[in-house]
Amino acid sequence: MQEIKSRISDFFEKITSEKFFFYYIISVMLALPVFEITDENHGNLFVSQPIIVQLAGYVGISALIIHFLKHQNIKYYLSDLLYLLLFAFALLSALFTQNKDATWFGYYYDEWLSHFICYFSLMLAGTMIKDKQLRKNILFVFVIVTIIQTTAGVLQTFGIYTEECFYDREWIQPDRLSYGLLQHSNWYGGLSVLLFACTACIFLFASNKFIRNALYIISMICFYTLISSGARLAWVGTFGFLTFMVISIIVMYRSGYDKAKMKSIIKRFLLLIAGMTAVIAVCILFFNRIIDRLERTSNELKTSDYTKFGSSRGTIWKQGLKTVPKHWVFGIGLDNYRDAFLKDPDYHGTFTQGKGHNEYIHYLVTQGAFQLITYLTLLVYAAKTTVRNVIHNEDNEERFINWIFLAMFFGYTAQAFFNSSVVNVAPYFWITIGMCLTQKNQRYFGYSKKDKTASKKKKPSAE
Repeated sequence: MQEIKSRISDFFEKITSEKFFFYYIISVMLALPVFEITDENHGNLFVSQPIIVQLAGYVGISALIIHFLKHQNIKYYLSDLLYLLLFAFALLSALFTQNKDATWFGYYYDEWLSHFICYFSLMLAGTMIKDKQLRKNILFVFVIVTIIQTTAGVLQTFGIYTEECFYDREWIQPDRLSYGLLQHSNWYGGLSVLLFACTACIFLFASNKFIRNALYIISMICFYTLISSGARLAWVGTFGFLTFMVISIIVMYRSGYDKAKMKSIIKRFLLLIAGMTAVIAVCILFFNRIIDRLERTSNELKTSDYTKFGSSRGTIWKQGLKTVPKHWVFGIGLDNYRDAFLKDPDYHGTFTQGKGHNEYIHYLVTQGAFQLITYLTLLVYAAKTTVRNVIHNEDNEERFINWIFLAMFFGYTAQAFFNSSVVNVAPYFWITIGMCLTQKNQRYFGYSKKDKTASKKKKPSAE
């Protein structure tokens, strides 16, 4: 009996270890595109991805429950509290939904409660990873995902498909837009911002010449597919990423960071801008990209009918926000945005939409004000924590790792004002949040000046 207890204890120790959470994260990252490839080889599109995220949700929450039950004397962080609040408000939104069938039995790109559990668990698992090499390995896996997705995206711009696009193929495929392995060009546009920010930043900060040159090429190919997605929200995300990089470079330069290294980073950044400019020129001159989107944007801004803004996003936002006064506590139901149209007696149009096309409005409408406040608190806390670490960390590798994840974070949060959370994209962002909030970047509850003084005495290599 004692031997059995010992084996169970050892097993629990393994599944609550830093390495387990690392493998948990990269398994989800790789499984989403790889299984989509195998599915498409058998004519099944967008089948396995929702199931993978669901199973990952069950695995993640089980491991985390065991972690907190097994380790009684661990330190607790704000990220732990926010995880519990996110889960609680998502559950309450599902329980008090106005449409139980849609919440509990929705399909296709609907997000289930188990999907949100996966997102939150990936975030918290990321906070558990403190080892620098493991964090670098996660960036390497992001690069692998970039290669897989952009390979499909590039082929699609030449009319080469493994399978037809699942959603809106009637206009995505004739225009030869990139949608990767995600089944919609807008979804690809959102993910490509995250992947481009990752690969571009590795190019900016890498000391190894081969890695630097390889990542420059990969980032340019990724940017080509980003533009070729035709998603204007990807432009917003790219602008957010570039704005962050300009501001952060200025801050680091004025903060007294090594001037020689900063000059090298600035030169690479200018080379990155030059490469992006060349890619844009190629897309305009040879593939007829961008111009039609600029004309559409101009026409939308000129019209007095704001509901047509952003491909009718004005209508989508208006309908969603109409539900808030009555359902502000827990929302109209977990991911039930379409009910904002269907349950409005004053709406007589035929157009409906199951996503808010603004992640922040979507959280407010479907999960309520408390969930939106919790989510925004998490984002602000992640940004503040990582910015502080980038500025003050004395370990250059750690500084650059955090800088990369922070750039990815700002790129994604910018495009999220016009995009929707979907099961084959959102996990990557929640992983990014978790990597920004690694526990060694945070201050645990009960942290005091005495702890701060003790930590300063430690060598950077011991962090």
